[in-house]
This record gives sequence, structure tokens and C-alpha cells, in this order.
Amino acid sequence: MVESESFIKEVSEEVKRDRLFKLLNKFKWPLFALIILLVGAVGGYEYYKFDKKSRAQKNGEFLMSAIENLNNNGQIVTEEIDNKFVSVLIKLNEAKYFEKEGDIKSATATYNNIISKYGDNKFFNHYSKFQLYLMDPAESLRDTEKITVLDELSAPDGPLKLLALEQKLYLYVKINDLENIKLQVNLILSDQAITPEQVGRIKDVKSIYELN
Repeated sequence: MVESESFIKEVSEEVKRDRLFKLLNKFKWPLFALIILLVGAVGGYEYYKFDKKSRAQKNGEFLMSAIENLNNNGQIVTEEIDNKFVSVLIKLNEAKYFEKEGDIKSATATYNNIISKYGDNKFFNHYSKFQLYLMDPAESLRDTEKITVLDELSAPDGPLKLLALEQKLYLYVKINDLENIKLQVNLILSDQAITPEQVGRIKDVKSIYELN
């Protein structure tokens, strides 16, 4: 009886193996294709990670080299750069270098180039416009073209709105317009993004005009 049960079990196992082999044989090409696809996907992802890391390293090295060449030799980058972020960082460094060297014409041209070429990025757009303003600020509220720039930069969604509001504040300070001084001070101090440095500057203005 035991031998009979053992024989039946062996036959049953053999039948199962035979069915499995037939099934595998029937679907061997789809399975083979699936395995190749999985191996290719894993390999492709690993290559993507390696390539991304490699390109990031090259871009970082290129950026550092460009900054060093600029600061040490005054050499600017004239070639086209594929990476947009690296390209705009290099241009911003060049603009600040020209400012430091007193070459306002080249600095102005570089900032305008950034606005023209990378102006779709709001931060780079506003930053460049703000730097252009600082190089040639409004002398009074009658300078409507420059005041228009400050109005744009001080809009509620502007990344540099607090700095632009400060510039407006200084114009009102120059003409001793107390009502608008109070307004600008309150706008700046009520903004949650205000920095400790800005708080200190605004407190100085409040102290001068006894606004406490």
C-alpha cells in the first residue's frame, strides 16, 4: 500500500513537471523577451543614473573652472552651454565681475542678455532687473521708467519684492513723505519672508521717524 502511494506520488510529480516543461516550452519566447526587457530596463536605468551623475560632475567642474578663469584672468565663456542652469550661473558671475571691475556697460549688457535669454525664469528675470536698477537707481519719483521697474519687482508674487519695497521706501525717505514711509514700513515688516538684516534696516528707519 505504501509503495503504491509512493508510486502514485512520483507519477503525479512527473506529470506536474511534464506539464510545467510543456508550459515553459509553449511560452519560452515571450518569457525570453520579458527577461531581456527586464535586463535592458535595469541596465538602462543604471546607465541613466551613471550618465546623470557624470554630467552633473562635468557641469560642476566646468562651472568652477569658468569662475576661476573669470576671476584670475578676466576670461569669459563664449561657447554655447547645453545646461541652462550652468549657463545662467556663469552669466550672472560675469555680470557681477564686470560690476566689480567698474565696467557698467558690459555688466548692463550681460544682465540684459540674461533677461532676454533666460527671462522665462522669474527669479533670474527679477534678479537681473534688480541689479540693473541698483546700478542706475531712480533719483526721484519722477523717474517713472525706473519706478515702473520697482512696481513690477515689488508685486506680491515677486521673488525680490521685499528688496524692491525697500528701494521704494528709500525714495519716500528722500522726499520725507511720512505717509508712504509708514505704508512701506508696514508692508515690509508684515511679510513673513523678511530677513533679520532687513528687520534691522527697517527698524533704523522707524527709529529715525519715531514710528514705534
